[in-house]
Amino acid sequence: MEAARAVLREVFGHGAFREGQASAVSAALGGRDAIVVLPTGGGKSLCYQVPAVVLHRAGRGATVVVSPLIALMEDQVRALRDRGVAAVALHSGQDAEAKRQAQRDAPGAALIYVSPERLALTGTRRWLDRIGVGLFAIDEAHCLSEWGHDFRKDYQRLHELRDLWDAPVLALTATATPRVVDELQTGLRLRDPVRVHGDFLRPNLRFVVEQHRGDKSRVARVAEWLDRLGLGRRGTDGRAVVYAGTRKRVVAVAQDLRDRGYAVAHYHAGRTDSARANAQDAFVEGKARVLVATTAFGMGIDLPDVRLVAHVSTPPTLESYVQQAGRAGRDRAEAWAVLLTAPGDVVTRKRVVKRPTPGEEAGWRAMLAYAGSTGCRQARIADWFGVELGREGSCGVCDACTDGAAVRAQVEAATTDRRERAEAAREQRADEEARVLDDDQLDLVVELVRNLKKPVGKRLVALALRGSRSKPVKKAGLEGNPAFGALSGVPERTLILAVEGLLADGRLAPRGRKYPTVWLPERPVRVPGKTRSRPAVPPLQRALRNLRQREARRRRWKPYMVFDDATLEGIARACPASLDALEAVPGMGPTRVSRYGEAILAIVREHGDAEK
Repeated sequence: MEAARAVLREVFGHGAFREGQASAVSAALGGRDAIVVLPTGGGKSLCYQVPAVVLHRAGRGATVVVSPLIALMEDQVRALRDRGVAAVALHSGQDAEAKRQAQRDAPGAALIYVSPERLALTGTRRWLDRIGVGLFAIDEAHCLSEWGHDFRKDYQRLHELRDLWDAPVLALTATATPRVVDELQTGLRLRDPVRVHGDFLRPNLRFVVEQHRGDKSRVARVAEWLDRLGLGRRGTDGRAVVYAGTRKRVVAVAQDLRDRGYAVAHYHAGRTDSARANAQDAFVEGKARVLVATTAFGMGIDLPDVRLVAHVSTPPTLESYVQQAGRAGRDRAEAWAVLLTAPGDVVTRKRVVKRPTPGEEAGWRAMLAYAGSTGCRQARIADWFGVELGREGSCGVCDACTDGAAVRAQVEAATTDRRERAEAAREQRADEEARVLDDDQLDLVVELVRNLKKPVGKRLVALALRGSRSKPVKKAGLEGNPAFGALSGVPERTLILAVEGLLADGRLAPRGRKYPTVWLPERPVRVPGKTRSRPAVPPLQRALRNLRQREARRRRWKPYMVFDDATLEGIARACPASLDALEAVPGMGPTRVSRYGEAILAIVREHGDAEK
């Protein structure tokens, strides 16, 4: 540890370790496995970077850092080299020459950063074996757990490291609950790991929750916070990150703030690579003092002067909220984490998250409990992660600690408002269900169906009768129907119930099972015609297509996102016999090989044996 303290001081410029760091470093240098849970901004990177330098100087091999993001790897390699520490990264974003250069530099490096997909390849493992591994560090280790908020399947193969090397393993995360910590120990096959929990108290970070009714007031409130803290205008110091729940919302909030005169960039996964890079660069370089983003932004970002992190929608889990909020105040100066919550966030979440995992559902319930709490914010966060909050048990700086009466009044008012609105919605629904269409109105419903070119669902019938201009109505071509908008004053629920009544009476007929639609009983859906024969698909291609379909269904992806037809045909032509040969097929690459390689090779072998 004396050598570690010297490295900490001489290389990284810190006089002493923070809470939890010394225990993690001691475990690594002592050959012990460890699970390290430190809050965002708590200095996780030093827990493996310091022992990496110590071990390298002692001739005990390189430290291999498994990291989920290319940008995160590149940033850390750049920062280490600036401090005189030899480090390299190997990932799919490099061209052939960059990979060769990284491999040439690796034997002299103290740290080697790799992605989990790259580490799964046989070639990478042989290469590391020749170099020598003294320590493994698995960053963002919660990605292994299906109970975590950022699950990545490739992390679940990392237990194989234990079969290949006898080096200790550090699993590091900022957002692991006790359940996730247990899963990390089992999933990585850690041997009696040291469990390190840092102090979750952030005395400089003021957590605030505000109750709102809708989106408009939330954006206006963000503007007030920016003005209050002197942020967002050109020429001012400090930065702000504003998180929104959807891409559409990100664009709208960013434009609203621009219209108010703030220097704003926006970032989400739907933008092009260059647009995202430009937005991030503008924010990092200070050209844009406010960045509006989805959760696609942030992992690995370490800017010291973020004074405000505001959420204009409730995050999907408490873990993700803590990670994002913790990006404020990393310089230990006063900063604010403001959650602007509203009842509509529950509806948005149901639309965005169709089938939540048990971990996501638990994290969402914890998030709602946090948003509706009247107790110390940081104490509730610490409790969720199974740790104590400092010595006092409360932070003393959040809104609940500094003005508890106002927080209680706001929560009580929001609860009363939600109750009254729910009651009003129930009464409106009862009125809509009690309303009955007359015969002329029912004839219009049938008339609309009679003029359809193909069956549609009950809700589309109702929307068309109301004259809706929504995308589904336009896509179905219903605006040209003679009965379009004929019952514009009738509630949607009333019309849906009327369609159901006509189905029960036999005036309309259901069609389809998986996706029920509405049609006329006496009318065929389509005129039978000659079926065109399709060319026979070779058995190997058919088996590969079946694999693609299964994976797409399991991941809730489109089939081409697994691999496209050209890649499928390339596999069938090449009939690869190894993972390396499979990676050489155009369109594959290390990520797809690690995900589907073994299954593909099994199919190729099976069909090769059948042909013999």
